[in-house]
Amino acid sequence: MIGYHVTTPSKLAQYRQTGAILPPVRFWPTYDTAQAWARKTGRSLILRMDCEVHYPLPDHRPAHWTPEIIRHFEEAQS
Repeated sequence: MIGYHVTTPSKLAQYRQTGAILPPVRFWPTYDTAQAWARKTGRSLILRMDCEVHYPLPDHRPAHWTPEIIRHFEEAQS
């Protein structure tokens, strides 16, 4: 599943330093829902990622989470 992870510049620097986003990784199924969450939380970056195993988050629908270590991600473009 392709998803969109909302984050901050300092967290992105940490992801790049370690080479991964460590689980649990929360993400949104569409760019539009990720944008809405970014506006709500004040986070400025949206990363595009892919995972195979994922589960719905019960408290932030339609968000999902994955137990996978995400090693490949890129900044999403609208």
